[in-house]
Amino acid sequence: MQTSFTVSPYWDTRAMKPDGTSRLMLTINVKDLPQFRFVIKLSSTKSVFDKATSGKGGSDEVKEFRKLIQEQVLKAETILDKLDVFNKDAFINYFKTGISIKPKQKLVDVYSLFQDKIDALIQEDRIGYADNVKGSLHSFRNYKKSLRFSDVDESFLKGYKAWMISKGCSPTTYQMYLRNLRTVYNQAVKDGLFIDVAMPFKNFKIGTSAKSKSVLYPSDIKALFEYEAVGIRASRAKDFFIFCYLSNGMNFQDAAHLKFSNIKGDMLCFVRRKTRTTNSVVDKQINVYLHPEAIEIIKRWGNVSKKPNDYIFPILNNAVGALKQSETFKRYRRVSNKMLRQIGEDLGFSVKLCLNLARHSFGTRLKLDGVSVSFISDAMGHSSSKTTEHYLKSIPDDKYKEMSSRLLEF
Repeated sequence: MQTSFTVSPYWDTRAMKPDGTSRLMLTINVKDLPQFRFVIKLSSTKSVFDKATSGKGGSDEVKEFRKLIQEQVLKAETILDKLDVFNKDAFINYFKTGISIKPKQKLVDVYSLFQDKIDALIQEDRIGYADNVKGSLHSFRNYKKSLRFSDVDESFLKGYKAWMISKGCSPTTYQMYLRNLRTVYNQAVKDGLFIDVAMPFKNFKIGTSAKSKSVLYPSDIKALFEYEAVGIRASRAKDFFIFCYLSNGMNFQDAAHLKFSNIKGDMLCFVRRKTRTTNSVVDKQINVYLHPEAIEIIKRWGNVSKKPNDYIFPILNNAVGALKQSETFKRYRRVSNKMLRQIGEDLGFSVKLCLNLARHSFGTRLKLDGVSVSFISDAMGHSSSKTTEHYLKSIPDDKYKEMSSRLLEF
């Protein structure tokens, strides 16, 4: 800490016991701030205290006590020296818990920890998540050029949320970015980089978007399935959508990463890319029945070579690294979604058709068929039924009308 400070021992006259001893306190003086004292785990008579703090000699008892006092003073001075910005509660917590303070640049710079997380995710080949965190970092930097942990309080969070809303950003976007900030913040606390004195996320609720996901209902899926696509790219995009829909609403990224080794008889067995390192159940395997139409799609668009380590679809290449694969996948997905949007417009869909809708539509179809949420959750590879409920679209209006018309049928 660049601000000057002093630390001195104090014998508390207010807490003297019948035997003449009293507790010791440390007096902290930081320039331009009010003086304060706090109790330490030492006690003595006034005589021993005076001798220990007034000279170098004395009895063995006095020398030992002087050493104990000096250790406490040095501990306080070390913490004060390492703090970037003085905070009384943080200082006392560091002193009492014994948590060591990491280098200042890590302590004060939230964005450096964001970058550390991005680098770690790239090393783990979690490129999509890394891009997500990178987007969060860019957004926070646009809001505030530099950010220290001492700046992150409830007022900052509310201000950022209001700023994002004023820019027309959706709740889904700013909620995602705030969750990434919370992850970085909590990890810093866990690593002992600072004490969570402000606890900004305790009362501030990030929330989740209440807006239901867009989906295709069974009649829409029928229209899409029967649609005669024109051209290779449009036909392939349509087939990829159907394949994902028939494969438990498989995420297209998972479909792109499927290998022939994932085929076990008439089943597809795989671990989701998104949650392969985050679920409490390590590497939760998802089992998907290979629908006859899904098999036909593999025959139409799959790789000719069927070696176990070959990708089923010729989207990715084993010969390139994760970053290059991510770029290729994004380009492939972008082209496919462009084709699907045109198909959706041709069919008169009220929603923008894209690959992601296959996942939402699969879950909603099972819900309409009366399948339990727990079963749908397992089929979709969710770690929690709450996640599944967020995916399920509301029942369409005609279903409510149908239910209402039966209420007086006896």
